[in-house]
Amino acid sequence: MSRSGRWRGIGAALSVLVLAGTTGCPVVSNREAPGRELTERDSYFGRPYFLYVPTQYRETGETRLWPVVVTCHGTPPWDTARLQFDEWKGLAEQKGFLLVAPELVGTRGDVVPPPAGQIEKQIEDEKAILSIVRAVQAARSVDTSRIFLTGWSAGGYAVLFTGLRHPEVFRALSVRQGNFDPAYVEPCAPFLDRYQPIQILYGESDLLKDQALACIDWLRGHGLEPATLGQPGIHHRSPEPVFSFFTTVVRQRPWVRVLVEDDARDPLKVRFGTRTSFEPAKFLWDFGDSQLRSPLANPEHRYARAGFYDVQLAVWAANGGPYVRQIRLQVPRVRLGVAPPASGPGR
Repeated sequence: MSRSGRWRGIGAALSVLVLAGTTGCPVVSNREAPGRELTERDSYFGRPYFLYVPTQYRETGETRLWPVVVTCHGTPPWDTARLQFDEWKGLAEQKGFLLVAPELVGTRGDVVPPPAGQIEKQIEDEKAILSIVRAVQAARSVDTSRIFLTGWSAGGYAVLFTGLRHPEVFRALSVRQGNFDPAYVEPCAPFLDRYQPIQILYGESDLLKDQALACIDWLRGHGLEPATLGQPGIHHRSPEPVFSFFTTVVRQRPWVRVLVEDDARDPLKVRFGTRTSFEPAKFLWDFGDSQLRSPLANPEHRYARAGFYDVQLAVWAANGGPYVRQIRLQVPRVRLGVAPPASGPGR
């Protein structure tokens, strides 16, 4: 680890110790939570997680599509999946969303490994989080256009790594008082979607404030514009500002995600698709290589040569649009550590 990395780890450790000694990072949860509290285990990776199902959810015959909030814990033992679960479950009951709190392995903010080791742990967490989300979708009535990812303190590592690499899954991200190191998010760069809403919260007097500001600078330097919220004091545990941000995103920003699928037999061939929060009425694709445009919803396109291409999609709703999205596509595609498909871990 570099000298700056060692000092960063020491500083984070002192931060945790000071907070634990003064406030214990108390969980704020004064709401009733009479719904179902389930302790589950992911069938692919064996990762345990907590699931809260509000009382309004009908176990049989549910027709409403429910939002999902996945919350990532910080450094154990000062923060755990159980503590995150307890903090959020009352709000889930009151506002009406399914809550998931997974156990994670890459969220230590006190003594962190060098980048290669940390990224390996983040890939493990990414696989588990994606698999858990699929399991909840399979078992519950989920609105796939309203799946959100948030995290507290060192849980920010998981939020940024998994969330930024999968904007097709997570409608919006929020990092609260987060740890940050640019070396831990560099693998996200090829998959960034500048339209993905991101919130960064920090305490004005918090010892992690500099890391939050560095995170904001990194995101802006990569073409994203995060919503930022500086709050008086230090480590705030209230989830309300996060939920308010997610609600604002749903109300004000239509969800349009460009999906890309590789062709196993031809590395220069790509299949495109979309995921939206509305019913699309019309499409227009520009593949970024001066070839003919396509009005199809799910077109296939073969590039003449390897390289980077700026792909644009314009999509119209019946009563509005166009909503234009652009992604930078690398052909052939390269992705680290994605979770296996739903059909089984052996594929």
